[in-house]
Amino acid sequence: MDVTNLRGYGIAGSDAEANWSQAFKAKLKKTSQKVVMKHLNLKQKFQVLYWFAKEKKRSAALDLSDIRAKGMKNDIFIKQQLEYLSIFSTLKIVVGLDSALNIMYAVMDATAEEALLLSLPEVEAIRNMGEPFEVLRSYSAVFPETAKKAGCHEGVITEEKQNSFQFDIHYCVWLELAKKMNVPEACIPNCYADDLAYPKYFESLGIKYTRTGTLAKGNACCDLRFEKMEGVSKTR
Repeated sequence: MDVTNLRGYGIAGSDAEANWSQAFKAKLKKTSQKVVMKHLNLKQKFQVLYWFAKEKKRSAALDLSDIRAKGMKNDIFIKQQLEYLSIFSTLKIVVGLDSALNIMYAVMDATAEEALLLSLPEVEAIRNMGEPFEVLRSYSAVFPETAKKAGCHEGVITEEKQNSFQFDIHYCVWLELAKKMNVPEACIPNCYADDLAYPKYFESLGIKYTRTGTLAKGNACCDLRFEKMEGVSKTR
């Protein structure tokens, strides 16, 4: 079983996002802006334009030396995330935290599934390689090391059984960048995006994906568990 040719193999999530095509990034930005503006009245739209310029300037002045010391060297990813955080911070100023979260949930509803699935192997490619759960196990084995090297995530495999395995993530660059901007809550919509895309993707392969907590919501870790669904075969 050679999983190294599957899309996204050995690539940290931060690098995968940075590698999105320019056309896709433009599409994502256009859709996101449309969703955000739909939730604002005329006065708020002008306020957002004013505060976004200020927040973007503030983000550019952040000291990220400790995050870079963890291995994060992908400036494209950092720029993308700081722009998102500047938007979130702006919305928090203009409409308040609860409304900012709801707007970003709506943005994720419109964009997350397509964006996140670009970083995962095509379902048919996994099915054609063998038993999906075992393919996924092999495919995922390198992620703790590659994610840590990229300064993206730090975590460990805490369960390794015949029909299940689990990663516990204790460091997340998305959350650390949000903390730098003093809007740690901005990471919560990112976690929400995971919940939109991943359960359906893995279920299509006969795998149950669960997560009971996240760092962004104050838990000790993000516990990603994968379990082979009983009586389900997704091979061809």
